Parts: sequence; structure tokens; C-alpha cells
Amino acid sequence: MTRARFFSLDGGGDLHLALRPLGFPAAAASFLSGTLVQGHLLLSGLEPGPASLVRELCGGGRESMPRLTEGDRPGAFLLSGRVDMLKRLGSALQQRPDVEGAFIAGGKVLRACFHAGAHRQPVVIGDKQAGAGRTLVMGIVNVTPDSFSDGGRFQAPERALAHARALVEAGADILDVGGESTRPKGPYGEGAQPVSPAEERARVEPVVRLLARELPHVPISVDTSRAEVAEPAIDAGAAMINDVRGLQDDALADVVRRHQVACCVMHMPGEPGVMAGQTGYEDVVAEVADALNEWVDRAQARGVPPGRLLVDPGFGFGKTAGQNLFLLRQLSLLGASVGRPVLVGTSRKGFLGQVTGRPVHERDAATAASVVAAILGGAAVVRVHDVAACRDAVQVADAVARSDEGGAFFASEED
Repeated sequence: MTRARFFSLDGGGDLHLALRPLGFPAAAASFLSGTLVQGHLLLSGLEPGPASLVRELCGGGRESMPRLTEGDRPGAFLLSGRVDMLKRLGSALQQRPDVEGAFIAGGKVLRACFHAGAHRQPVVIGDKQAGAGRTLVMGIVNVTPDSFSDGGRFQAPERALAHARALVEAGADILDVGGESTRPKGPYGEGAQPVSPAEERARVEPVVRLLARELPHVPISVDTSRAEVAEPAIDAGAAMINDVRGLQDDALADVVRRHQVACCVMHMPGEPGVMAGQTGYEDVVAEVADALNEWVDRAQARGVPPGRLLVDPGFGFGKTAGQNLFLLRQLSLLGASVGRPVLVGTSRKGFLGQVTGRPVHERDAATAASVVAAILGGAAVVRVHDVAACRDAVQVADAVARSDEGGAFFASEED
């Protein structure tokens, strides 16, 4: 299969900062930074015809085309240059219908470049905005008996409320209420067993209603894949749906559309009992990004506007420990491929335990480290169990990611 995805890409913020010493006004620097974005695009899986055409188009030292690097693997190239050069190559490939497979290859290149260097539209969640300014912290309120970390502790509405208050006091911006565990098969036993929609609703709705009444200033998200749970939860006060199954259910998409709430589309390659065996990726970043792009496109086709959609790579869901770490390392590239604000949920996950050797309830320090990596990779929302344990890490990572006080040379006209 032909795939195209960036392996490195300039950040618009860094380019904007680099233009300051040249004396450009802020508006001009913002415009120019979007035109100067450069990257290295990995194009793979090409048949001999399109591969020869890529060599032809990029050969001869053409300044209008990206530079091509080729190794011993047939049909694989690293294309280096400005994004406008890469787009030009994609368009040139699509203009050669005489070469079988060239149109598809060109489309893959253009799709990979579509969001590169572009501003991401923030998502409104209640009175908060994800992807506009500082990273938002989502505190987890599980009202399940079998979640891997805190199953059974907060099922009673009063206990859930007390826990929610503690999360908010520690700095949570959003509360995420879940009534069905999606624990994968693995160290914690068999994968979570599904519950009926009626049971899930009975767990979730009264808690959402109580939190909305007692904590009216805090947006509430509901972790569900079912329209029968989402709609009454929204009626009870929820402002967001967090769907681990990628909003593939038409009825749930319709609920999101009609109620105009935010929705997070997560990558999960299979159900909890089988996903651990579905880790045979050729390129985990490319394949997760491709799936998320497909599901975002499908949501838009069903009337959910892109400005209401976040994406979640699905850490711990159908990925090995090494694949989770690699996704975290290349989170900024995945975000650039999908072009939506990214929500990251690494809290206390098994791959952190494999790195540190610590059991689930001793992973808050590891969670904080992964949260820092996520924020430096561009995460708009981080989802955690213990907000207090991560609060300082979030604040420091945000400060680092947004720092621009590099000395007088980098001062802007507004300073």
C-alpha cells in the first residue's frame, strides 16, 4: 500500500520566532512562516511505474521539486523540501494518468501536505477551548467496577462528586465520566466485558447530572460509544463525547451533530479482548494517522463540523509498548497529518509500567513525564487520573513550549 507521511516538519511557531530578528512585523511574520515550512516526507509502497515517475520528476536538480533520497528498498523515497515543492510533486503525479498508480500516489502526497504548516482550528468544550493557548487537563472520573486503575472506587454518585471536586481543586479543566471499561486484555486479566446500554446509562447519567449541578463551571465529557448513553448525558449537562471507537456509529454521530457538542475520535484497532493481537503495523504513526483522517472525514460527511472534533492516537489500545513510545515521540507529526487538536491519554498505562517496572498505582511520576512529552509534541488536552501529581509538570511543559524570551534579538514590536 502506498503511504506518505512526514518524518520531520518545521513548526510554524519556531519559524515565526526565527523571523523576528529580521525585523518583520508580526502579521508579516505569521504569513511568511506559513510559506517557509519545510520537511522530510517518507513516500513508500510505490509500484515500479510511479516510482520511476517520481525519480523523473525530482531528477536533474530541478529547483521547483523536492530533493529525493533513495536506498535499497524498492518504491520508497525520502522527499525533502518546502511543503509547496512537495505539493507540486503531488499535483504533477496526478497529471500523469498514463502511469498506473501515479494518481493515487499524488493524492497521498497531497493529503500528507494538506495540514502541514496550517493553523489548527480550536475546539470549544463548554467555556474552554482546546488548541488555543495552554494545554487543558482532563480529570478521569470512572464509575465502573472494572477499570484497570480505579475500578469500583467512584461508582456511587456522591463518591464520584467528591473525587471530581478534588480533581477540579487540583487544576482539572474538564471532567471525563466513563461508565464502561475498555481495559485491554493483558496484565490486568482478560479484556473488559461489555455492559448493556441501559447499565452504562444508569452508571453515567446520574453522575453527569450531579456534576453539572454542583460544578457548573467545569465542562463534562462522557466516555461512551453509544447514542443511547450520549444523548441523555448531554441532556444532563455533558459538553463533549469521548468515543474510543472513533465515532463510527451513525447514531452517535447524529447525536453529536444535533446537539453541537465536541467529540474526541480515538484510534482503537479492535475490541478490548482482541486488540492486543492487532499490533502488526508497518508504520504505526502513518497507519494511526490514516485511520483518524478517515474517521474525521466520515464524521464530517455525516454533518459533524471539523471545529468540533479532536483526535486521540489511542495510547495503550492495540499498540505494543515500543509503538506507544514511538507514537509519543512523533506526536507532533501525527498531529500535523490529521490537523485537529490532539488529546493524549497515557495515564498509568501499561507501557509506562514496562519502562519503569512499577505497578499501576505507582505510575504517576511516569505519567507526568509522558504528559510533558505530549505537551512538547503539541497535545491540546491531556487526560489523567491524578491531576495534582501532574499539575506542575503541565505548567512547566506549557511554559517551555510557549517560551519566546530569547533575548533582545527576538523581541517583537509588541514587546
